[in-house]
Amino acid sequence: MIRLRTWLSPLVLSFLVIAPIGIIVVLTVTVIASSLNDPETKIYSSSLGSPARQRKAGEPIEVEAVPVTFKTLEDNLAAPGESVALQEVEIRPQVTGEVEKVYVMEGDWVRQGQPLLKLHQPPFQDKVAHAENNLAIAITDLKGYELAAKENLSRLEHDIESAQVRLYNAKQRVDEIESLLEKEVKNNVEAAEFRLNTAKEKLERIKPLIEVGAVPQFNLNEAEDVYATRKKELLNAQQGRFGSQDRLFSNQDVYIVNQLQLKRAEQALERTRVIEEKNIARARLNLENRKIQLRQAKRNLENTVINANNDALVSRVDIHAGDLVSASSRANLMILTSDIVFKAYVDQARLDHIEVGDQATVRLTAYPGRTFLGEVIKINPTIETEAKRRTKVGVDRQYTYSVLVKVSNLEMPPGLQGYAQFDKEKTSLFIPETSVTHLSGGEGMVMVVEEGKAVVKKVKLGRTFDNQRELIEGLQPGEQIVVHPRVLNPGDDLKIISQEE
Repeated sequence: MIRLRTWLSPLVLSFLVIAPIGIIVVLTVTVIASSLNDPETKIYSSSLGSPARQRKAGEPIEVEAVPVTFKTLEDNLAAPGESVALQEVEIRPQVTGEVEKVYVMEGDWVRQGQPLLKLHQPPFQDKVAHAENNLAIAITDLKGYELAAKENLSRLEHDIESAQVRLYNAKQRVDEIESLLEKEVKNNVEAAEFRLNTAKEKLERIKPLIEVGAVPQFNLNEAEDVYATRKKELLNAQQGRFGSQDRLFSNQDVYIVNQLQLKRAEQALERTRVIEEKNIARARLNLENRKIQLRQAKRNLENTVINANNDALVSRVDIHAGDLVSASSRANLMILTSDIVFKAYVDQARLDHIEVGDQATVRLTAYPGRTFLGEVIKINPTIETEAKRRTKVGVDRQYTYSVLVKVSNLEMPPGLQGYAQFDKEKTSLFIPETSVTHLSGGEGMVMVVEEGKAVVKKVKLGRTFDNQRELIEGLQPGEQIVVHPRVLNPGDDLKIISQEE
C-alpha cells in the first residue's frame, strides 16, 4: 500500500499541473480563432485576420453592412436656469399728496386693477368741485354773450331796414319832384315864348308909328322895356329858375342824408358782428379751458388711488401711511415684477434643437419632487456686459443663450433655481457609430457597398444617439454601409454576410 501511494502521487501531481495548462491552451486557441473574425479585436486588423486572408486568397471580403434608414429617436435636453421677471414696473405718484393707506406688502401677488395705495382725497375733491363751478360759470357766460349778440345784431338789422325804407321814400320824392320840375319848365318856357312873341309883335307895330309921329316916343320905350323883360323871363324859364327847383335840392339833400345813415347802420352792424363773434369765441375758449381743467381735476382725483396695471408680484415697498409724496420726485413707491418665466441656459450647439412653442418640464429646487409644465415663448442671446460682471477682469462682453419658458399654473417669484427638460422626438437618417472613420469637425468618411465594391464617401454628421450617428448629408436612404470599415481599402471586393437593423 505504501508503494502504491508512492507511485500514484507523481501522476496526480503531473495531472494537476498539465490539466490547467491544457485548458488554458484550448481556451486561448478558441479565443484567437474567434478573434480572427471579430471586427472589434486588434488581431482582426492584422495579417492573420479574416479580411487579410480573404484578400490574399482572392476571395471577396465578408463584411457586415446595414442600409441607411430613417429612425425616430428621443432627443432629450436638460438646461439649468432660474426664474426671472420679464417686466419690472416702478410705481411712482402722478400727483402730490399725503399717503392715506397702503394696501399691499412685499411678497403679495396682486391682480390687474387691484388698488395698491391711496392718497388723502379731500383736497383733490375740492379742486373738482371748484372746476365744476368754473365750468358752470363759463357755460352761463357763453349763453349771455350769445343772447346779447343776437339782440344787438337784431336791433342793428332793424335800423338798417328802417334806413333802407327812409332812403327809398326820399328817392321816390326826388323822382317825383324831378318829374314835376320837367313839366313845369316846359310849360313856363312855352308861356315865356308866347309873351315874348307878343311883346315883339307890339314893338314891331309901334316902330312904324313912331317914324310917322303917330304915337309918342315913350310908347316905344315902354314896348322895348316889355320886350326885354319878356326875353329875360324866357331865359329864366329855360334855366328852370323857379321855386320847385329849391324843393328838389332840399329833397336831394334828404336822400343823401339817408344814404349816409344807411351806410353808417351797415358799418355798425358789421362792426358789432365782429365784436360779438370775438366775444363768443373767447367765451367758448374759456368754456373749453374750464372743461380741460375739470377733466384734469378728475384725473388727479383718480390718480390718488394707484392700481396694478397687470397681474404682478410686489417685490418692493418703500412707502407708508402718512408719508408725503411728490409727482416731481423720481423715487419709487414700490416695484412690481410681472411676466415671470423660467430662463434656461442652453448650450449654443443645442440651441437649434429648440423652437418656440415646444413643451418643457420644469423642476425647481424650491419645490422638490414636483414638476411643472411650460412652453417655450422666446429664444434669445443674452449679453452679459461689464456692468453685470464687475469682478471679472479682461472680459468686456460675454454671450450666453437662453430659452424663456412660460410655466403654467404656478405663481413663482424671481430667483428660483432649477432646470428645464425638453423632450423631443427626432426623425432623421442614422448610421452606426462604428461605420464612421476620420471624424473631424462634423465631417467623416464611410465605406459603402456599390456593385460588390468598397467605395469611400464623405459625409456630414450630426449628434450621436445610442451608438447611432445622425447623418446630415452625403448618403441616400437604402445605401449599404459597412459597419466595420477599418481594414478595408477602396475597391476591395465585398460580400455582405449579415445586416443589422
